[in-house]
Amino acid sequence: MKTQEELKKLDAKKLNEELSELKNHLIKLQFDIRSGQAKNTHMLKVTRKQIARIQTLMRAHSAQNQTTEDKVRGRS
Repeated sequence: MKTQEELKKLDAKKLNEELSELKNHLIKLQFDIRSGQAKNTHMLKVTRKQIARIQTLMRAHSAQNQTTEDKVRGRS
């Protein structure tokens, strides 16, 4: 899993890819936990938090882009 600083350096496309990978990983973890195969159940919580971090960064990127577009168009 990437650190917060590494995630901040990624662009929107890479963040989407990372988010997709983590969601797939979360589904696999949930399956493994329910079937009794997973030993480290704490990874479920860690993965969910990482997904939330990425979604927060994506929202910040989109808000920043919206603000930039508004400035270009002369809106406040």
